[in-house]
Amino acid sequence: MKKLGSKGMKVLKTIHLILVMMWTIGVVSMAILTFVSVQSGDELYMKFKIIRFIDDWLVIPGATLTVFVGIAYGVWTNWGFFKHRWITVKWIAGMTVIIVGTFVLSPWLDANLETADKMRDAALTDADFLYQSELVFYCGVFFSLVLLFLTGISVFKPWKTKKHS
Repeated sequence: MKKLGSKGMKVLKTIHLILVMMWTIGVVSMAILTFVSVQSGDELYMKFKIIRFIDDWLVIPGATLTVFVGIAYGVWTNWGFFKHRWITVKWIAGMTVIIVGTFVLSPWLDANLETADKMRDAALTDADFLYQSELVFYCGVFFSLVLLFLTGISVFKPWKTKKHS
């Protein structure tokens, strides 16, 4: 298959950087928002509404499109899919964050948003809601650290030598 030239690589890299920024900044913002102290059920609802908005408009499109750009890198550049260990680590960690985010974190966010909407002030002291909010916080912080680690891997490219087959 034909590989991208220098200009094509720069365009692909620019798109990749923008999408990874959307994904990472979105996840970090969501984690930071879990720190926001609220005084009322209305504020609590709005906090989770904003977190859901960031997830829907930054994190999900950023993560999804980053996968497609990763596929483009694998097909149309010399980087390949698993040619270097650091690329393999990025694929495994990135896909793990996406899968856990989709099937674990997202349902927690939806449940918290629904509970905050229905219970309002009562949610501020609801043990189940508070526990689930804590899980959202820890998950968000962990995902933030993973994505920042993957950013570092992209810059430093450790283990750059080819794997021996």
